[in-house]
Amino acid sequence: MYDYLSHQPLLKACKHSHEHAHNHEHSHADVRVMDKKILSISLMMTASMMLVQFIYALLSNSLALLSDTLHMFSDVFALTLSLLALIAVQKWQNEQKTFGYFRLEVLVAFINALSIILSAIFIIYESIYKLFYPEEIDAKTMIIVAFLGLLVNAFNAFLMFKNTNLDNLNMKSAFYHMMSDLLGSCVVVVGGIVVYFSKIVYIDSLLALILALLLLRWAVILLKQSTNILLESSPVDINEVKAMLLQDERVDEVFDLHITQITNKMLVATMHIKTPLKSLDEFELLSKDLAKNLLEKFHIGHSTIQALRSKNEI
Repeated sequence: MYDYLSHQPLLKACKHSHEHAHNHEHSHADVRVMDKKILSISLMMTASMMLVQFIYALLSNSLALLSDTLHMFSDVFALTLSLLALIAVQKWQNEQKTFGYFRLEVLVAFINALSIILSAIFIIYESIYKLFYPEEIDAKTMIIVAFLGLLVNAFNAFLMFKNTNLDNLNMKSAFYHMMSDLLGSCVVVVGGIVVYFSKIVYIDSLLALILALLLLRWAVILLKQSTNILLESSPVDINEVKAMLLQDERVDEVFDLHITQITNKMLVATMHIKTPLKSLDEFELLSKDLAKNLLEKFHIGHSTIQALRSKNEI
C-alpha cells in the first residue's frame, strides 16, 4: 500500500511511512478498544440511574428532575449508538464500503445532536407551561436523587475525559451528552436546595429552562459539525491547499480538487494537475512529494492525484 493512501484515521500527521501505517492501525485499534470499554461502563451506569430518576421524578413532581431524566434517556440512546458505531468500525468488513464504517461515527453524532435538540424543545415547552401553572414539589426527594445522578454523571464524564479519544466526533458527542447531564444534575441539586428553603416552586421551571437552552446550544454546534462532514464540505481551506500545491514548480495548474472528511483525522483528497513532466517516474515522485506536503500541512492522509500534460493533453 502506498504511504499516501491511508485507510485509517491519522494519529500523527507526520512521517507517514509504510512502517508507521502499521503502527497507526494498532494504535487506533487500542484507542477504540478503550473507547468501547468506557462507553460500556457509562451505558450501564447511566441506564440504571435513569430508571431511578424517572421513578422519583414522577413521585416528587419535579420538572427539573424529569428534564434531567430525559437528558439521561438521550444519554442512553447516544451511548448505545456510539457503542454500536465503534463495534461496526472494528468488526464489520464489507468490500463495498471502501473506507469501512468510519462515517457511521459521524452519522451517530448527527443523530445524537438531533435527539438532544428534541429533548431540549420538550423541556422548554414544559418549563414555560409550569411557569404559568406551578405545582407542589417534593424538594427533599428531588435533591437526594439528583445528587446520586450527579455522582454517576461526574464519574462517567471523568472516565471519558481521561481515557477516550475526544477528537473523534462520535466520542465527542457522547461526552457532550455526559457533560450536559452533569450540568443538569448540578442545576437540579441547586434548584432543589433553593426550593426546599424558599418554597418558591417556579425556580424549578426556570432552572429547567436555562438547562434546556444550554443543551440546545451544544447540540446545534454538534449538529453543524456533523452536517458539514455528511455534506462532504472540505474541512480545510481549498484555496490554501491549491496555493501550497502550486508552490511546486512542477505543477502548472490544479483543478477538480475535492477534499472530504470520512471521520475525525481521516481526510481524503482527489485532484487533477497539469504538469510539464514527461515520464511516469518523474510524476510518481511528484505525487509522493505533494502527498507528503498535504499530510504534513493539512493532515490529509489519502491523496489521489491524476496528471494531465500541460501540452498535448489527452
